Amino acid sequence: MNTSPYFLDSDESGYCVKNAQGTVASFKMIDDAFEAMRDFQTKTFPENWAKIPPAMQAVKQRCYGQLH
Repeated sequence: MNTSPYFLDSDESGYCVKNAQGTVASFKMIDDAFEAMRDFQTKTFPENWAKIPPAMQAVKQRCYGQLH
């Protein structure tokens, strides 16, 4: 059985998608919350080094060497 790190919960304002770190997104409609949860389950997230803007990557590579 494949378990997901994301789950749905309800709060005073509607429905939220949560993970172990806390609330990821909040919605008024449960259909929107389910759709977002499915998107988060299939989404691939970039590595930390990939979040650095290209210009800053070039500077860091010049000063410090390889980033990853």
